[in-house]
Amino acid sequence: MTSERPHSPASEHDRLRREKASGDRALRRFGLLLALARGALAWETIWPAVWPVFGVLGVFLALALFGVLPALPAWLHAVILIAFLGGLGYGIWHAVRAISLPDPQAGKRRLEQDSELSHRPLTALDDRMMTGQQDPQSRALWRAHQHRTIRGLGRLKVRAPRPGLARLDPWALRGLVLLLLIVAFASSDGNVTGRLASAVAPEFSGKTALPPSLDAWINPPTYTGQAPLYLDANAAPGQEAGQRLRVPSGSVLLAQVQGGGSDVPNLKVGEALEPFEPFAQDAYRLERPLTEGDSLGIRQGGRSLADWAMEIVPDTPPQIVFESAPGRTERSALLISYQAEDDYGVVRAKAIIKRIDQPDETPLEIDLVVPGAAPKVSNARTYRDLTPHPWAGLAVEVQLVAWDHPGQEGRSEVLRTVLPERIFNHPVARALVELRKQLTINPKGRLPVVQALNGLYDRPEHFFHDIVVALSIRSAERRLIYDSSDKAITEVQQLLWDTALRIEEGELAIAERELRDAQQALIEALERGADDAEIERLMDELQSALNNFLDELAEQMREQMARGETQEGTPPPGSQMLERQDLQNMIDRARELAQSGARDAARELLSQLRDMLENLTANPYAGQMNQDMQDASRMMENLENMMREQQELLDRSFERSQRGQQQNQQGQQGQQNQQGQQGEGRNQQQGRSDNMSDARRQEELRRSLGELMRQLGDAMGDIPRPLGRAEREMRDARDALSGEQPGQAVPPQTRSLDQLQQGMQATMDRFMEMFANQPGETGEGSAPGRFGQSNPDPLGREGGGPSNVNDGVDIPDQMELQRSREIVDELRRRRGDRDRPAQELDYIDRLLKQF
Repeated sequence: MTSERPHSPASEHDRLRREKASGDRALRRFGLLLALARGALAWETIWPAVWPVFGVLGVFLALALFGVLPALPAWLHAVILIAFLGGLGYGIWHAVRAISLPDPQAGKRRLEQDSELSHRPLTALDDRMMTGQQDPQSRALWRAHQHRTIRGLGRLKVRAPRPGLARLDPWALRGLVLLLLIVAFASSDGNVTGRLASAVAPEFSGKTALPPSLDAWINPPTYTGQAPLYLDANAAPGQEAGQRLRVPSGSVLLAQVQGGGSDVPNLKVGEALEPFEPFAQDAYRLERPLTEGDSLGIRQGGRSLADWAMEIVPDTPPQIVFESAPGRTERSALLISYQAEDDYGVVRAKAIIKRIDQPDETPLEIDLVVPGAAPKVSNARTYRDLTPHPWAGLAVEVQLVAWDHPGQEGRSEVLRTVLPERIFNHPVARALVELRKQLTINPKGRLPVVQALNGLYDRPEHFFHDIVVALSIRSAERRLIYDSSDKAITEVQQLLWDTALRIEEGELAIAERELRDAQQALIEALERGADDAEIERLMDELQSALNNFLDELAEQMREQMARGETQEGTPPPGSQMLERQDLQNMIDRARELAQSGARDAARELLSQLRDMLENLTANPYAGQMNQDMQDASRMMENLENMMREQQELLDRSFERSQRGQQQNQQGQQGQQNQQGQQGEGRNQQQGRSDNMSDARRQEELRRSLGELMRQLGDAMGDIPRPLGRAEREMRDARDALSGEQPGQAVPPQTRSLDQLQQGMQATMDRFMEMFANQPGETGEGSAPGRFGQSNPDPLGREGGGPSNVNDGVDIPDQMELQRSREIVDELRRRRGDRDRPAQELDYIDRLLKQF
């Protein structure tokens, strides 16, 4: 038999306290669940009772927002409103009767059902102990019963409400009402308040309760580049004295009126009225182009909503004029210089060419270059090689035509000229071209042409027995005899032209034609906005054609010099230097611009390249320097070499001065043994030898500078003063080196280098000023591309020499050039500072090599 150890009073008290706290938490959770259960029962009772009320309201709102009710007759509108009010009242009365709030017992029963509890255990929470309250054992048993019941509350749960609308609304009409409300709100254009007000107030008197609202703005044509103009009805500009709306012709007026009843608004432009078009209930819209009128107004129901004074700004036709008479370039291309302008930009331009002797013949049209994207003012030049055309050498009339965005055209005056024709030196080539011209003037006179071709064919020694030329002449002769069609004339003329080119220049003429075709194809592709792949392909073709042309041109020059027709090394005076790399750089730059999207700049750069090539063919020496410029270049090069040699002498003097200081410090400390003293003696002897050698070099450099100063004085009339100061500093440095004092030679050498830099800059500025003001030469044998104010340079640019460029090509201006000079001078100054780290000096040397 075992005996239980009795619990202590303290432990019994703690147990009771924990049980009481756990019971309190369970009771609080039970209270919350009971409230949720009663709420679920209330929702299941209220929502089925009130959803018909919300359904009636939803249908009414949908009809109101759609604008259906105001569109009905007033009596029918009123009847429907009464029906809606009656349905709404009945629904509210039925809902009030059907709604009953659940009591706590119903909530407990709902908890028992959701928790799937049987025998209604929650009623035990309301039980009270009726007997045995004085018996301790009975009270303990009753508390154990209550605790077990409270612990069972942890299994309680509440499910979501189940109103059962699917049973009451099996067709789901409630979803349709919600969808109608969403669509109606979206179609109300934000005028919810106005439409609801119109829906609840039938218009028995025919008057609207909402004031009209006006929104109006003017959209100018896109090509004008102007922003839309909003018209404020409350502060119409026309109401202010002297203020008018300036509207470009072709602008579109957009206006919208909402409210104001059923009266249709009207637009008044000048004296003409145009009604608005309805697009919703009491909402009207109008879109109209503005091309005439001096006032703008909107009327509705006999009253004015807004008035504006207006001025239509007409789009004037473009104007185009010749800047100079049509001429020819050195390569016999037709040159047309013109100026076109339009108030909103020129879109395209053409030159129309008609024969004077046959004005009824189909004219020849040439597309003119229009730089940029529809510029308002365009000054441009167009080159077109018409020497292969049958009209070459004939008198023609040329008229320029320009178009703007609306398609209006402007025409220039008619000028007469003779189309450029190629001058052939070879007699047979000249005869073939003359026969070609005869076929143009008199297509029916074939017999003289056939006889002349037969005579040329019988003398093959005149065209070097070239079998290709012989076959071409015979083919042209037979074609004229046996083919009487007009097409034969055209094809024979082309054959005669190709044969003449072969006789005259061989492969060079073909290379020149391919180069021109490649240039024209690339420029046209840039103008029409071709894709990058096509632009890249055309760039490659232009590069190949240019290389082929330059090779053939060089070959022709060698053949001419071999025949004694040209003396090598004697370029015409007043010409400039031009190398193949210059052309290559321009093509590379144009390629970069095209790839980066700057196609207008690429097109203008290609036009500049075309100008260069136009002058290159006529004068193979165009681009070389005259004698004065060669002398100036040589003197500048000598001055640059002097600066480099002075820099080397400065470096040597600085290094020896540093070694001398170290040796003096070591000698003072007495740390040298006998052998070291002997080594020091050898070093001193070597140092004296180096000093004497540098002294001689310094003296030679000073004398070279003196000779250069004399040459500069002869060339410029005076000598830059910094060079004189540099010569005196060199003399001081020579004396210091002769006295075996390299440390004392460093300051004058540094000052000498600085003065040389200043003198070089002054000399360069003076030479640039001299050659910029040098007058151009005239007379027989003068070549384009010389320095001067009237002659073009190798790039075809007028006046001012090589600093002038075509508009639109971004190159460094004078300020940028001046800034570059300042940077170079600062680099040279820092290079002369021997206290800077060796790494920095090496970096500066690499930078200076770029200049």
